[in-house]
Parts: sequence; structure tokens; C-alpha cells
Amino acid sequence: MTTTAPRDATTPLTTDRGVRRQLVHKRAVEHVLTTAVARHGDRLLGSAQLPRCHRYFNDTSTPYYDLLLVAEAARQTVEAMTHELLDVPLDARFVLGGLAVEITRLPALRVGPAPTDLAVELHIDRSRRSRSGTLRALEGVAQCHVEGEPAARFSGALRFVPADTYTDLRADPAPEPADTRADSPAAPAPGPADPLPPRGTPALVGRTDPRNVLIGRPDVRGRETLARVVPDPADPVFFDHPLDHLPGMLLVEAARQCALVTRARDSGVPVTALVATACRAAFREFAEHDAPLWCRARPEGPTGVRVSVEQRGRAIGTVDVEFTTSPDTAPTGEGLPSGHGGEPATDPGAGP
Repeated sequence: MTTTAPRDATTPLTTDRGVRRQLVHKRAVEHVLTTAVARHGDRLLGSAQLPRCHRYFNDTSTPYYDLLLVAEAARQTVEAMTHELLDVPLDARFVLGGLAVEITRLPALRVGPAPTDLAVELHIDRSRRSRSGTLRALEGVAQCHVEGEPAARFSGALRFVPADTYTDLRADPAPEPADTRADSPAAPAPGPADPLPPRGTPALVGRTDPRNVLIGRPDVRGRETLARVVPDPADPVFFDHPLDHLPGMLLVEAARQCALVTRARDSGVPVTALVATACRAAFREFAEHDAPLWCRARPEGPTGVRVSVEQRGRAIGTVDVEFTTSPDTAPTGEGLPSGHGGEPATDPGAGP
């Protein structure tokens, strides 16, 4: 089977099989979405196939492929390109500084009776190489097409860190910039490890499977929503292989869930009728396993929500999410009435 590349490309890419799992940093073949990458002249092309029955990505209430599934497919394809086409060593550690994904044509991403193949073309805006010529960083945009037509756009900033340098970086992290604490609550005093709270209900975040809920029951304070992130290190979706930090895509999904609750409450539209159409994330530092992680969300503009991701009393990143209302979804589901958040969360600025 082949997938159609952007209109003026002449080389079709296969979707008969996935690429080698090492190229997309996965242990399990079941999580590989990318099917091929190729260089066509000075163009970097790739393909991926979107699953229709994935435990996590397809646990949604609207008839469209999920925004973060598109982001994951594009991210994997870009990673495979860097290894296969740009000669980044397989043992390099990928450090994500930020990402953005936007659905540009929602009908193209409607789940249908046949699989949907995604054609990806990477445009590199900036890059940096070592003295020996090895690629060390890039910023770029990946245009995603379905059946030859634009469907989504993915962009990001990546650093490729040699394994030994990464070990040193994590053992002795650089001091945080002075402005990272500017708009954050005071860091809590050191104390014993905080037990994880119960997860919220699946209906709270538009899911059916409890394993796919990444936040505790939110606490609503005026127009602000505060929720504790509840990661499960045994979850094969986000923890396909051991990591010394919480993965960036987990942070983005937890923030999206908190944003969804906030947008539903602020707009009066049920979570089951809301579709995330754009997401922009920027991270200042790693999220660690050994300290509570929080999402603090507020409405931003007519359709958006801004989420501050916080740990140890300071913001380590921000995630902005835009939503639209799906015309296909019946208005059912759980929401949070204004001023009520169920079981209250503990404010990270008030102590551990």
C-alpha cells in the first residue's frame, strides 16, 4: 500500500510496514506509527498510518483523529528522518524544547472505514552542527497531508545530545534562569514524598478508559483550574521504555486534559463536544519523577486555554490549547459547574 505525498512529490511512500522501532525510540512495535522516510532531491518526506482502535489515542468522543495522535505520528516521522536522512546517531538523546501542532482541515481527519495515511514533509528552518558535522539541533515545520491535501502542521525544536553529555547534563543540571519563578507560587518546603491522589473519572476528560486519565480531580477557583498530574510509570503508552524524567508528550496530554475541563466549564459546552484543534507547548526544564507535578489552567481568548505546568513551586513549561465545538457530538458528558471542583486539590504554592 502507498500513501500520497504532497502534490508535487513524485515518490510515493509505502505504508505496508512500520519503520524499525529504534528509529522512533520505541521498544514495542505496536507503538510505531511511521511507515517510511525518504529523501527526494532536497526534500525530506515521510509517511505514517493513523490507528483506529488504539487504547489511548482512539479513546475519544468525537469522530476525528485526535490532535495529539497527529502530533505523535509527525514527531515519530521527524525522529526517523533525523536518523535515516540526517545521520543523527541512534544513541543520541532527544531533548524537546517545544512543539506546536495545528489541525488545518478537520474533515480530512475524520475516522472512516479505511485506515488514514499521513504524508509528512519536513522543512528545516534552523539547524546547528558540531565541528565534526554531526547535527546537534534543529527547528522546523512538518506539513501533514491526507490524500494529497493539507490536514495538519507540526513544528518543534529538538536538540540531539550525545549519550555521555546527556548523562553529565542530568547529573549536574544548569541553574535555572532567574525569570522562571516570576509568575509562579513560592516553592514548597522539602518534605516526604507526596502520595499520588486518585485519578479523575474518565467522563471528566472525555474518555471511557480509566487508564487514559492523567489528572486528579480538579479544584476550580474562579476561572482557574488546578489539577495534580497522576502519571503511571507502568503505562506502556507513555513509558514504552525507561526514562529518567517524565516524557514531554505526557505533560502535553495532562495539560490538554486540564484545559479541556477548563474550556468546558467556561463555555458551557460538554467535554464530549469539544475538539482540540491546536496546541503549543514550551518547556524550560525537565519534569522529574520525584516531585508532585501540577497543571494550572485559565481561559485565554475566545476558544483557548493557557496551562502552566508546575513542579516544586515554579513553572517548568506552558501549554496553550485551542478548541472548537464538534457538530457531530451529542451534548452528553461530565463537566464541572463554576466554583465547584469536587475533591479539592492541594495548591503547590501552599506546601507539599
